[in-house]
Amino acid sequence: MPRLFNVIGVVSRTDHKQALELAKRLIDHLETKEITFFLEPQLAKHLNRTTAALPLEGMKPDLIITIGGDGTILRTCLALPKPEPPILAINMGVRGFLTEVSPKEGIDAVDKCLEGKFSVEHHMKLASVVGDTRLPDALNEVFITSPAPAKILYAKIWKDDVMVAECRADGIVIASQVGSTGYSLSGGGPVLDPELDAFVLTPICPLTVFYPIVFPTKSRIKVELLRPKKAILVLDGHLQKKIEPKRNRITITKSEHETSFIRFKKDFYHRLKGRRLFPKDERIE
Repeated sequence: MPRLFNVIGVVSRTDHKQALELAKRLIDHLETKEITFFLEPQLAKHLNRTTAALPLEGMKPDLIITIGGDGTILRTCLALPKPEPPILAINMGVRGFLTEVSPKEGIDAVDKCLEGKFSVEHHMKLASVVGDTRLPDALNEVFITSPAPAKILYAKIWKDDVMVAECRADGIVIASQVGSTGYSLSGGGPVLDPELDAFVLTPICPLTVFYPIVFPTKSRIKVELLRPKKAILVLDGHLQKKIEPKRNRITITKSEHETSFIRFKKDFYHRLKGRRLFPKDERIE
């Protein structure tokens, strides 16, 4: 029976001793299975495996294993060539909502992947265009804010060719379903069920009353900057792009690409409770 995954890429936090130790054990395990693997260069250097080093931008594996938290996953997704391979996410972060596998389950999870004992969970991504330039797709959110700290951003919000409203706020977040549990939620936005084909626009600290808006993913959302003409666009908390006055319109749509995760359990709301985003069940005596 042919193997599902013949080439595996490994990404890990390098500022975390336990993450590096797990990465070493996992790589040793892959060698016993005679599986080809590539390591992000910084990880390869820490583990003295420089012959296996390959930048994420050049990786085209059948599977990616991340050892870290949500931040590790998000930066990996931004850099990977499209279409992305599925991700097996092992949690070594603070919250790790996107992860499912605990460190002690890491080796067993790899074996289950090789045996085909898993399901795949698909998530939409957000495509953003500034002027005529398309930026890397975001898995969680697109955040637009003033370049000066604590300076209000004035913007018009458009859905397709219809102006929805003017917004005065510290910033604007456009989040996917999975991203609705992140920065957007902290800003007062709703949690979107992953089966809902929508994304949400959430103002951050609005000056006037402006409630979050849920849009269908077939929409083309435009943010037109009124003041200041310059702004900063941040993708998934990692990639930053300066917006200049001549290119003061940002267009966000559903991307043709997606991110997929290896899952052994299919329970979105269990993960919400497990990461303390929802209260756990309490018995009333």
